[in-house]
Amino acid sequence: MRIWRGLVFAGFLSLGFVGLVAGTPVPSAAEDDETCMMCHGDRDLRGAGDRSLHVSEGTLRGSAHRGVACMSCHTTATVPHPDRIAPVRCASCHAKDARALEASAHAGVGNGNSQGCMSCHGTHDVNPAAELGRDACAKCHGGVVQQYEESVHGVALAHGDDDASTCRDCHGATHTVMKHTDPAAPTSRANLAATCGECHADRELMTRRKITIPEALALYEKSVHGRSTDPNAATCNDCHESHHLLKAADPRSSIYRTNIPATCGTCHGSETEAYRVGAHGTALERGVTASPVCTDCHGEHLIRGPRDPGSPVAAGQVSKTCSHCHEAERIRETFGLPAGRLSSYEDSFHGLAARGGSPVAADCASCHGYHDILPSSDPRSAVHAGNLAATCGTCHPGASQGFAQGRVHVAVERPDNAVLFWVRLIYLGLIIGTIGGMVAHNALDFARKLRVSLAGHLGRAEERASSMMHRYVERLTLAERIQHALLAISFFTLVYTGFALTYPEAWPFAWFARMEGGYALRSVTHRVAGVIMIAVSLFHVGYLLTRRGREMLRAMVPRPRDVREAGQNVAYLIGRRSEPPRFDHFGYIEKAEYWALIWGTVVMSVTGLVLWFETEALMFVDKWVLDLATMVHFYEAWLAFLAILVWHLYYVILNPDVYPVSWTWLTGRITEAQLHHEHRGEWERLFGGTGDGDADGGGDGGDTESAPKAGAGAEAERPGERTRPEDGARPEAGAAGEPPGHPAG
Repeated sequence: MRIWRGLVFAGFLSLGFVGLVAGTPVPSAAEDDETCMMCHGDRDLRGAGDRSLHVSEGTLRGSAHRGVACMSCHTTATVPHPDRIAPVRCASCHAKDARALEASAHAGVGNGNSQGCMSCHGTHDVNPAAELGRDACAKCHGGVVQQYEESVHGVALAHGDDDASTCRDCHGATHTVMKHTDPAAPTSRANLAATCGECHADRELMTRRKITIPEALALYEKSVHGRSTDPNAATCNDCHESHHLLKAADPRSSIYRTNIPATCGTCHGSETEAYRVGAHGTALERGVTASPVCTDCHGEHLIRGPRDPGSPVAAGQVSKTCSHCHEAERIRETFGLPAGRLSSYEDSFHGLAARGGSPVAADCASCHGYHDILPSSDPRSAVHAGNLAATCGTCHPGASQGFAQGRVHVAVERPDNAVLFWVRLIYLGLIIGTIGGMVAHNALDFARKLRVSLAGHLGRAEERASSMMHRYVERLTLAERIQHALLAISFFTLVYTGFALTYPEAWPFAWFARMEGGYALRSVTHRVAGVIMIAVSLFHVGYLLTRRGREMLRAMVPRPRDVREAGQNVAYLIGRRSEPPRFDHFGYIEKAEYWALIWGTVVMSVTGLVLWFETEALMFVDKWVLDLATMVHFYEAWLAFLAILVWHLYYVILNPDVYPVSWTWLTGRITEAQLHHEHRGEWERLFGGTGDGDADGGGDGGDTESAPKAGAGAEAERPGERTRPEDGARPEAGAAGEPPGHPAG
């Protein structure tokens, strides 16, 4: 071998000398390469340390450096050359890439010489950057590459999916790869979501590849993690892992259903530990995959904090979140869960307040806990009978142990809650019977008056004296009109604000329930109206002690004649009598309404105060009493509202005799003609009519009508003047059958 090298060297010298002498050109790059290959083409050529010095000519021709002479890289190589020559400096040709490499994560590898470059590009078989695959990365990052090949990206790439992400797509260009700890790196925590978004925010790509969650990045950016200013806030790889991204259906995946608590637990350790102790976590450990995990309650990418009104675990929303499982028929039947939990909660005061927008109303989590949810049979549970008073006491300080004597989730439709079940049935029957009877009564009254009106138009009815149309009688004093006005305003305010609590989603109340601070405003308004109603009621009790009040009260006392007159009036309305009864100052219609008002006011005031001061009430009564008060308050409100709507408003607005409205509430007066028509018995006493003078102070309501006679209180007055006698000129006792002190108004 040495002899051959010597001969080659001698040949070179001879050629050089001849060329110099003869003026021939020096050898070309190809001739230089051929000269190099005379030695390095030998497969057995070995250097120090028995390192092979063989170079394949075919490899050179197929490399990125084909056509580049050996001496261009091995600038210090001579013929012959020593065993060791200076390292190749790739930077001499690739200065820009060398500078980029010096600022990358790979800086210092090979010190910019061929040793560093060949780690990725190879030696004489230099591959273009575009052809470098993950095999180049695997030389140093074998474990990571193996994880990538098992991931959804690697599997897709192996199946020919050109859209699949590769190392370069995430880490950046080959020579500018940065460490993930570098804030400028595309894989840093601050930039990783945007890096993933290069693909996952591409709607066209997501649609083409049928990605399950095409808006993942947009949802994440709105989440508590995406909006967090904490540099350690969770980002994509915290949940999905960096390289070993597996499908959610893969049991090895970090987002596989049974692995989600552990994945979330890397940041939320205490919550995860509490979850594992709770009923949901223990069920999951037993293999019950239907048991809820973190994402079922908190969401996946759009995770919101509990103070965010849109969060599924926010106050007012968490109960609906729980109902997704606890109201699902399949889950309830499979695991034997009780039904009606959501509906019973929503019908309770807590549920109504939450639906109305209260930020402090108790929800499922308030009683059952958040992560460490335990069954009520577990002594550690917050809803265990022994702990219930303390649990409720967090919001209702001083709640007695008797609080546990009532059911928490009250299903009033079942007879096992006997008191509430029967009270509900009684009220429903009362509402249907009472309001139905009122509708039927008013329908008969309206039909009769239509017939009378038609007869008048046909000239078949007796016309009222024109003078009676212009004389007025006082029905309500100023004090009574003020009481009526305050009562009406407070009543309708209570109805509206009360129904706004019960039906916050209904269109008449939605705007009020959803306005900023709506719940607080509704609550305050309702209570103020309640105080006004109670104050007016107490004033009325005092008013009944006055002379006028005593007269009114005596006139309002129900008597046997009221039953008789009711029957006579129905007979008149259906055409079985030719004349209506001769009602006195108050007939059965006014009396029924007045005493129903008294009853309703007492019931609503008592139950309303119990609900208002529920904490104080729970110191003395059991919880079922509060449930009863809630039910009675609700159904009594409906009964009162429908009665006013159907009964009272008909007689003062829709009644053909007064349509479009009776102005008595404002002026306190009615015409003499109206008095003659509606209260014939009183008109006869005041304006000279005769009656049989029943002991209860009114006409007999018989079939015959007494003609008005001249007498006390029947003085002729000019049109428009009221005809009520002055106090000193009232008819004395016994005149026209009038009891002492009976009101003329």
